[in-house]
Amino acid sequence: MKLRPDSGQGCDPTQFRHIVESLIYLTITWPDLTYPVSLISQYMSQSKAKHLQCAQRILRYVHDTKDRALLYRTGIAKQLVGYMDADWAGNVGDRKSTSRFTISLGSAAITWSSKKQPTVALSSTEAEYRGVVVATCEAIWLKRLLKDLQVEVSDPTTIYCDNLSSIQLAKNPVF
Repeated sequence: MKLRPDSGQGCDPTQFRHIVESLIYLTITWPDLTYPVSLISQYMSQSKAKHLQCAQRILRYVHDTKDRALLYRTGIAKQLVGYMDADWAGNVGDRKSTSRFTISLGSAAITWSSKKQPTVALSSTEAEYRGVVVATCEAIWLKRLLKDLQVEVSDPTTIYCDNLSSIQLAKNPVF
């Protein structure tokens, strides 16, 4: 759902702020809430009924998934695996793309990010490629950190991306 500043009639700003502040607190332990909460928090000063509906939808998600958790199992191979995605011109206001990635070590995620790209991408390939670059930099840093912590990760890091053009661009150094 795309949010806009002019999304319908106004709502009770106190109730909206209270819900969003509570959700911001939850993002400390629920990393999957970070992106949607950051989107609705942009409308704290000018909340509308549509923004309140989105906040309530996030609360329903929290209620329905409260029994799920990240599981860190022992005895599983220590391999870094990354998953990355980007939306092209996803922000309605400035047409910038958002890159999201998560990197797992063994059985569960150890780092993740969802961040708006600093410049406007001219194509979906460019948006995805920039996201892959950010995820790769994070994986390299993470591998060095694990080495300093004396955690051996010998296998190459795999980063999955769903855009064939950006994969071909990354594989071919001529481009």
